[in-house]
Amino acid sequence: DTPIPTPDGWKQMGELCVGDRVFDEKGNPCYVLAVSEIDDTEQAYQLTFDDGSMIIAGARHFWNVQVINNGRREKLLETHQMYAGFAAYRKQHRDAPFRSIYRIPVSQSLALPAVELSVEPYLYGYWLGNGCATKPEITIRTSDIAGVLRRIPYDISSAWRNVGDSIIVRIPHLKNILLKSFHDKRIPNEYLRASEQQRWALLCGLMDSDGCISGVKAQSIYVSTEQCLALSVRELLWSLGIKNGMTQSPSTRYGIPTGETLYTIRFTSFSDLPASGLARKLKNRKPPKTSPRRSDFHYIHAIEPVTLRVPMRCIQVSSPSHQYLAGYSMVPTHNSELAAAVALLLTCGDNEERAEVYGCAADRQQASIVFEVAKDMVMMCPALAKRVKILASQKRL
Repeated sequence: DTPIPTPDGWKQMGELCVGDRVFDEKGNPCYVLAVSEIDDTEQAYQLTFDDGSMIIAGARHFWNVQVINNGRREKLLETHQMYAGFAAYRKQHRDAPFRSIYRIPVSQSLALPAVELSVEPYLYGYWLGNGCATKPEITIRTSDIAGVLRRIPYDISSAWRNVGDSIIVRIPHLKNILLKSFHDKRIPNEYLRASEQQRWALLCGLMDSDGCISGVKAQSIYVSTEQCLALSVRELLWSLGIKNGMTQSPSTRYGIPTGETLYTIRFTSFSDLPASGLARKLKNRKPPKTSPRRSDFHYIHAIEPVTLRVPMRCIQVSSPSHQYLAGYSMVPTHNSELAAAVALLLTCGDNEERAEVYGCAADRQQASIVFEVAKDMVMMCPALAKRVKILASQKRL
């Protein structure tokens, strides 16, 4: 049941079929080439990341990680190997503050074509934050009137001063998206899977209405009392390759509790990213990144075995890196072991004599992936172990 982002929205791992499209770590769509049978005999582990998201994966599932307790070594590790690594690290550093020893780069922005939308994305984002759900109206702070209206490509039928330092603007075109209640507000799938430019415009509208960019560490903050809307904003940020986190707290108005929950989303804004359309907010952004920052990585905070049996499956994808995105925070994870099974089948299971199978890649470690997995399969299968000789030093079976 792991959610997998696709160009058409979300699918569960168990729903994927050969030919379906998913995303690789660069945000490019790729195809599912093969799917395995569902199995619940392998030990499952729960991986918890620093943004609070979790993914359950099998012991032999591969991850492209950076090992950060000793330099910045990139390795392809199985889940159970990382679990053992965590256990060994904690045993050696019992009195030291906890730190993650594995991290995975955040994926790049999803590469998708522009789509036709019912309302221009900047206005849609602004309406989600400062718009009336049942009337075609938005509320604009007086100092922001010029900055917001110049982004709106529709006719305005009327405008009048609101209570306080703001005005209410009536835009008839918004009639296309009105709802029964503001509780129904969220970002529709067609906006979340629009082009990168359209999604940036949507984010600008959201930030110009219910967001701010702090002068302290250039932290961008978006707030909402609607959980569904907040979660869809998080998905929008992940789809743009922006790491983010969300906290919950009691909502107050003028210091008095309202009885609602306030959802606060935080992320870092850099000056080369258009996180707002208003000059007063943009001035607080950080200079462009010159080197990787913590915001560029998913840090694994914990790996724990799952006591219950979990039905799992593997997929093989067409991406050059053999990676695809998994989970609501779109974590890059590695291809399955299907290639090793196919290699063993072609080597000794299809009645073809003197068969040879070659594994090729850009470096020795990558090229040996299929061999190492096939070797483990041989060692675990008595029928194969009787017939296959492993020459580990030569990477041959």
